[in-house]
Amino acid sequence: MVTPAYLFLGRLLVVLGTAGLAVGGVMVAFPAGVLRGLVAFPRWRTPGWIMTALAVFWVGWIMQHAALGRFEWVKPYLPFAAVGLYLAVLFLLDELLSARALGALLILVANPMLMGVRWAESIWRHVPAVIAYVWVLVGCALMLHPWLFRKTVERFLPHTVAVRRWGWIKLAGSILLLAAGLWHLP
Repeated sequence: MVTPAYLFLGRLLVVLGTAGLAVGGVMVAFPAGVLRGLVAFPRWRTPGWIMTALAVFWVGWIMQHAALGRFEWVKPYLPFAAVGLYLAVLFLLDELLSARALGALLILVANPMLMGVRWAESIWRHVPAVIAYVWVLVGCALMLHPWLFRKTVERFLPHTVAVRRWGWIKLAGSILLLAAGLWHLP
């Protein structure tokens, strides 16, 4: 019997595989551009502003729909608090904001992944769960120590040959995820 969790698992694996194919393909096709983009990313303000807005909106939405118990009276003020939080982050944490915001989004996106595959009757449910927990760890590290993004790029992607090599590894893993996802779809 095909359950909603089983279908979600299949779709999630397809999405992860397709996104991985796109990223791996870009890494293989344009290694110099990818390396320049990764080196510039932590100090690039525009993605930091956009990703911070997404993260703050997402947290505000979660809090708006959560049961806050004795703090229910706070809900009408949440939109104003979210705007204030966004402006405070832009003003107070503007140093390496893109890496911090990426970390926040990695933490936030892990929850729906874990909740979606929780009851899937397949051994493959562990793959997105492991990916989600790795994203949480990476997200926490990036939020606390955003300079780790640059250090990781310097260590694992020192030149275009390494970018292309990691791109091929990404393509191989993504093909496996995509095949598993297609196998799970009815």
